[in-house]
Amino acid sequence: MISLSAVVSAQGNCEATTLDQFFECYGGKSAFSTHSVKALTTFIQAEDAIKAGNYNQAKALIDDLYITYPVGNDVWWNVWNAPNGANVGTPHAYYGLRMMEDIVAYGLNPNPNAKIKKVTMNVVLVGCSKGIQPTTKAELQNGTGTMVTHSLNPKLKENNYRVIRQSLELFTKYVKAITNGALELQIGFIELDTLCLPVKVTTTKPYLAYDNIEPVWAALSKAAKDTTDWFMITYPSHVPDSPVFDDESFITGGMGADSKGGPVFIADDKWVVRKPAHLGKGNYTDIERRIYLPQWLQHEFFHHLFRIYPELKLEVNGHDWFNRSFWPSNFTGQFETDYYSEALHKKLQQQCTPLATKLITRIDTNRVTEYKFLSMDELIGPYSLDVVQNAWHEGNIIKENGTYFWKNKANVQWEVKPSFTEGKLTTGKDSPYPGKDFFLELYQTTEGDYYPGVVSLKYQSELYKKRFGLMRNTIPIEIALGSYKRVPTINAQHTGTMIKTKGDILWKNDSAEQCVLVPNTVNASFTATQNSATPNEKFELILVDTKCGVYTLGFKYMNYYYWKPKRALTDESPYVRNAITNIELSKGFGNHTIDIRDVFADIAGDSLLMFVTSTDTTLVTAKIENQKLILSGGNEGKATLYVMALDFNGGLAINEFDVVIKSTVSVAEPQNTLPEITVLPSIAHDVVNVSGLTTNYILTLTSVVNGHQEYIPFAGDKATIDVRQLSSGMYLLVITDKSTGQLKWKNVIKY
Repeated sequence: MISLSAVVSAQGNCEATTLDQFFECYGGKSAFSTHSVKALTTFIQAEDAIKAGNYNQAKALIDDLYITYPVGNDVWWNVWNAPNGANVGTPHAYYGLRMMEDIVAYGLNPNPNAKIKKVTMNVVLVGCSKGIQPTTKAELQNGTGTMVTHSLNPKLKENNYRVIRQSLELFTKYVKAITNGALELQIGFIELDTLCLPVKVTTTKPYLAYDNIEPVWAALSKAAKDTTDWFMITYPSHVPDSPVFDDESFITGGMGADSKGGPVFIADDKWVVRKPAHLGKGNYTDIERRIYLPQWLQHEFFHHLFRIYPELKLEVNGHDWFNRSFWPSNFTGQFETDYYSEALHKKLQQQCTPLATKLITRIDTNRVTEYKFLSMDELIGPYSLDVVQNAWHEGNIIKENGTYFWKNKANVQWEVKPSFTEGKLTTGKDSPYPGKDFFLELYQTTEGDYYPGVVSLKYQSELYKKRFGLMRNTIPIEIALGSYKRVPTINAQHTGTMIKTKGDILWKNDSAEQCVLVPNTVNASFTATQNSATPNEKFELILVDTKCGVYTLGFKYMNYYYWKPKRALTDESPYVRNAITNIELSKGFGNHTIDIRDVFADIAGDSLLMFVTSTDTTLVTAKIENQKLILSGGNEGKATLYVMALDFNGGLAINEFDVVIKSTVSVAEPQNTLPEITVLPSIAHDVVNVSGLTTNYILTLTSVVNGHQEYIPFAGDKATIDVRQLSSGMYLLVITDKSTGQLKWKNVIKY
């Protein structure tokens, strides 16, 4: 057993691994309030239950705690400071408990369809640090002191990096939970034993006890930097530990970013082994490390999340959430972690670009494949930050005498060279920021698919966006790339792929014919070049602008439609509910109209886009207006029509039928196409009953005076019309056969 006297003399230095040992180290349970004991006990028991996979037990424990001490309630201010030098978070255990809410919720309802991606977090252990360290307050203020060299605390490497892994354990589960199972955090370790990092202590508050980490990037291999998504950089502490500084706090790191924009957690080695003077006394016990380190990790992590979703303006000037009036009106709670939880559920998880997509930054082989299709000339043009604060935030890639330059609005330029295999433009000695390259950001859909169109240049972790003329002004015309199939498909010329190679976009059909296409973003189309089989013919894109992005459904070329496969295979396609059957029309018929509102249906009730193709426009031309199919023509012959309905996912339904035009049309046939329809008791009565209807009919009342039309619903084969609800005048009762367009009507008189 550990005695209280030993605790007092050691100022909290003990090796407690259980909660009972922890309480004994810090004066016993009686030194802590009932609320604090309950919170700490719940945290440890709930985390142990999570480790055992018992999410129901963990939920019951947390729910029971919240009955007495509700989330976001003022009561949590009562457990802000821990006794006798302990550090169990502020409020006690509260951050970790809120994180566990998400972990438990996911554990109880995991996503069986999650496309799991591994996100690599490498912990970089720097072997040495060196700098001037003050020993007195006067030296601190003067920037003087003694030159000292520090070595990495060996405890970090002991037992397979036990204390680091323990610090990251809850956070790792949290990342998986908040990404709905899409990300699994893999922890790796890189030891830089021979690197001695320059460090210093600043002379004004807030005091910093480190310098920049640039030497770390220089010491890491290219492969390590390219294949890592997140970094944690840990170096030997340079905090002056003399008792004279116990009333001072020293910042030893925080949240940074690597050149790819990935998060970089920065902390000295003592951050995970001992409590800074402003947070407590002595070394961390396992209990404190488990409880406090998730609080720090969440804090730094959300700095990064708010940075990569700048459009949400969840952090504008830094730590804005400490001002309660900054919180969106629908946010509840009052503590920092409440803000994170609200931001996560009400903002971040609602975004079209999911967290999992944003949080993978390594250079992967899939993107390298897309980079090879680029050309330097297509990158020429303007770029800018979303928020332009000075002339350095806007620039152009220009070409002078065969050499490419980045030239900003401040009239400063430096050479850039393509390195497409690495997905970047490299810079040279003429750059004002030596060693800083431009990383090429490709267009990515919310589903995570990449297209070889550069949408921005990432430079020193900031995005200089390219501006386009296509739809939202942020979408490259490369979204048209992919495979297509014509309706109807008769031979290999009717299927093909739109591809990109060395900056050019080509149409290549499956009979090995190809042509170069010239894009026109203003008209959302391509034009075939003169050396193609069909010079100057247009490929007119069919685009849909959804809440979560712009998509190409297909294109129209030579009077035919070519469609892409649907994006989400599990999304049900529309279907033909009431097909239009073959139609016979007489020569010189002029115009023929068919109502097509009931031809197609969609199980999910999605909005549908309608298109029509005629195989012989010299006989029959067709168009769709206001959900009506309008046929025009008159010469004898036969044309096949394809009426098509698409949902925004690209799901396709096709109604194919023939239109036959004859010199005369059989008189008997139209009489047989409609069954007997009766209208009783008479058309002059106030209430009219119609029978003999079928689902293939549309029933309307049309005013002879002003043309106002009203659709009449009916059930089964009958409809009841109360004409007393209508204005006085003459009306036509119109019954339309949707398949043939044939009409039958009777006068309805309303006085």
